[in-house]
Formats: sequence, structure tokens, C-alpha cells
Amino acid sequence: MSLDHPGPKDGAQQNPEIETEVDRPPTSLISHALWNFSSQWFLVPQGTGILSLILRRLGYQFRGLAIISVIFWIYTIVLLILGVSLYVLRVLIYPRHVARVLRTSIIETACLASISIAFTSIIQMIALVLVRQWGSAWGIVAYILWWINTAMAVVAVMGIPYVFVKVQPPVKVQPPGVKAVTPCVLLPLIAALTSAAGGGVICRYGALSDRLQVPVIIVSYLEVGLGLALAMAFNDVFVTRLFDRSFPPLEQIYQDMILCGPFGQGSFALQILGQAVSRGAFAGYDRGTFLTAEAAKSIAFASQFAGLLAWGYGTFWWVFAIISIVHTFVSQPGGIRQSHYTLSAWALVFRWGVYTNAAVQLGMIMDSPTFRVWSTVLLLLLLIIWITNHILTVKGLYSGQVLDIRRTD
Repeated sequence: MSLDHPGPKDGAQQNPEIETEVDRPPTSLISHALWNFSSQWFLVPQGTGILSLILRRLGYQFRGLAIISVIFWIYTIVLLILGVSLYVLRVLIYPRHVARVLRTSIIETACLASISIAFTSIIQMIALVLVRQWGSAWGIVAYILWWINTAMAVVAVMGIPYVFVKVQPPVKVQPPGVKAVTPCVLLPLIAALTSAAGGGVICRYGALSDRLQVPVIIVSYLEVGLGLALAMAFNDVFVTRLFDRSFPPLEQIYQDMILCGPFGQGSFALQILGQAVSRGAFAGYDRGTFLTAEAAKSIAFASQFAGLLAWGYGTFWWVFAIISIVHTFVSQPGGIRQSHYTLSAWALVFRWGVYTNAAVQLGMIMDSPTFRVWSTVLLLLLLIIWITNHILTVKGLYSGQVLDIRRTD
């Protein structure tokens, strides 16, 4: 077995004559795989985690579905621990290489937010599964973990966009201005919205006291305000890019589904937070003129109505992404057979998942058979996408394609 590699990637331009030994990729297979272990791998546990949530909360349940959701949850934990461990090992062994990639690649930097997103799904399942089975003490565990994760999400949403604008180079390595904006810039914002959604879930299902719930609800609404407003601004920038006919590379076409993500997740966050408010947390806290029983009813209804509006906006981007992906594959020379699988295809899973999860919640709050049926259809399609991605990822690992290496036996 031998290893063949064309040289450093990740968008950096280096002069081979002045390249130092530490900047050169290692020649052994395992070391080179670790060298190329990008943050895009965190998209895998992120997508698996949202599936566990949907399976747990789906309107149409059958015997054994709850057990399947727990299996997906445990698998998510394993994937996240493995991914973080390998990435930390990469940082420790190749710190200069990782620093260079983070300084020059928007995708590499943005996908770090997926750690917080995947972690939030794990925390939500603690509230949904363990509190009911093993008692309210697990609600406190979820509560503590949520605050830790919220700090991670806030750092991501504040720090990563700053890196995009102020740290990463505007020319040479990547196109300048609007042409550099890809849908992946929304990932830090989705981290904040996912944290807000997690806050609503632990308040609704975590058996927490009113005094513990109210700070979570308030901070979660602040995260929704932060994430949704910025997501609309970034989406507008991306629309400008599209009208300029500056389309992303073919291998990034799956990222179009990310445009749906903030509004699917924002919709679910607003709905579940409205449900948490309506259950009496404000009345139990009862301070000031806002945190009262009188205000709670109006806030809950307004929050859930806003969630419906956000889901409608997300529907546009969900349909747009599907049409864009299909059109790109059909119109390119050679059709879909000429495309190559990349980890960016995992961008489909989580965003499709949050759009589906919001539909599940709409079915609950409106007692709507239509939304229950539609969310079930979306889930079945999502499972097909998830299974296909897994098969192609395993195949890509064996061939070395997804780690930018080529094996010859």
C-alpha cells in the first residue's frame, strides 16, 4: 500500500521552494488522514443527532421507535466524542497546519460551530429520555450542560463571523467581497438558534423549577433574536451573489440547504419556547411587568405564531435548495455521474432535519393531521439521505477520497 498526495490543499497557496518541513503533509497513510481531518466531519454527528430528536418526537409513533431514537442518540455521542478527539489530536500534532487552514478557509472555521450544534441535540435527548425514565435529577444535568453549551454557541456566533471578516484574507486565497460568502457562514448563527431550541426543550421536558426555567427562556429568546436577524442579513448577501451570477463550486452545491437551516431551527425554537412560557413559568416567577401570568399568554401565542412565519420562510429556502441541487446535477456535462462525493453532502441532513422537526412541532401545537403526515414524509426522505450519506462516506473512507488521499494496493 502506498500513499499519493498532490500537496497542501485547503485553499492555501504556498511556494514549494520555501515550504518548511512542518508545513508538508506527512507521507504515512494514517498521519496524512489525520492531517486532512477537517471540521466538516462534525456535520456527521450533527445530522445524526437531529434524527434522534425527530424519531423521539414524531407525531406517529410505533412500538420500538423510541428505542431506535435512543440508538441514534448513543451513536451521536460516539461520533461526537470520536470527532472531537481526532480534531484535538490534529491540533496537537499539526498546530501550524490547523492554524493556517483556519485562517484561510471559511468552511473549516464555520464547521467548528457544528460541535455546539451536535452537543445541543445530545442535551435535548437527556431531557426527553432520561428525565422521564430516571427522574428529575437528569433535568439538572441537562440544565448545567445547556449553560455550558450556550457559552460555546455564543462564542461561535460572536467570534467566527469576526474571523470571516477581519482575520481571513480577502484576496488570493479566496475571492474578495460578496463572492467569498457561502451558505456555510450561517453555521455559527444556527449554533445560537439550536441552543435556543435546546433551552425550550429542557424547560418543557426537564422538570425544572420556574426559577430555573425563566433565565433559560430569556437567554434563549435573546439567542433567537441574535440568530434570526443575522441569518436574514446573510441570506440577503447570498442572494446578491446569486444575482451577480457568482455561483459556488459544484462540490459546495449541497450547502444551499444551509440557507433553510436558521429558519427551520428558529421556527422550532420559537414554538417550543412559546410552549414553555404557556405552561406557567412566568406566573411562578412573577416579577416586574414582563415576567407575569398576564404577559405569558400573549408572549406564548406571539412566539408560536412567529414560529409559523419562520417555517414559511424556511420553506422557500428548502424548496430553492432542492431545485438548485437537482438543476445543477442535471445541467452539468455528464449529469450526476460526473459529480464527486464530498463531506459537504452532510449539510443536507441537519438542515432538512430542523425543517422537519419544526413541522413535527407545528403538528403538535395545532393538532394538525396535515403537519403530522408531512413531517412523516419528510422524515422518511431524511432517513434515505442519511443512509445514502453513510454508505458514500464509508466508501469514501476506504478509497481515501473524503480525506483527500489516494490509496494504491
